[in-house]
Amino acid sequence: MLDVCGAPALTGRVVSQAAGRAGGSAPVVAVLGAAGKSGSLSTVAARRAGAGRVIGVVPSEAEAATLRAAGLADEVVIADARDPVALAAAVHGAGGPAAVTVVCVDVPGCEGGAVLATADGGTVIFFSMATSFTAAALGAEGAAADVTMLIGNGYVPGHARLALDLVRCEPGVRGLFEARVSEDARDGKVEA
Repeated sequence: MLDVCGAPALTGRVVSQAAGRAGGSAPVVAVLGAAGKSGSLSTVAARRAGAGRVIGVVPSEAEAATLRAAGLADEVVIADARDPVALAAAVHGAGGPAAVTVVCVDVPGCEGGAVLATADGGTVIFFSMATSFTAAALGAEGAAADVTMLIGNGYVPGHARLALDLVRCEPGVRGLFEARVSEDARDGKVEA
């Protein structure tokens, strides 16, 4: 968990700033990879920071069921984050476009979809090490998208404390983490 604790901290900061710029209007936030470690933490951080609607994007029905059971997102959509048109349509259909889009998936090719899912004047936060910043910049330019793009560098002051607090205080996040640890122990990936 501490390997991804920068994601919820930066998400919280950016969502809080977006709410302030919108005159107190609660922003829509889309989290790609919302059922994963950084994604689940980011959904809760977004809500705590004032998001009005959190859209969780996952690639499969199994992950969608997990995310719905955890209750972390207002809307859960299934979309391939590598398909820009389908991803944008899914986010728009769930109440988007997003004022803030958080990319927490480690597969290449998600840049265009994240940009298209984000409203003009919005922000895309890239936490994926698979992100091509050339593709993100040129894709945004080619789509005439007026978005700010941030690279999550993994450090925000207080990030570890925030992540631990989210796991301790948010039953949905705690449940996701406990299930993942149990599954990894069962598969021999970690010692229980």
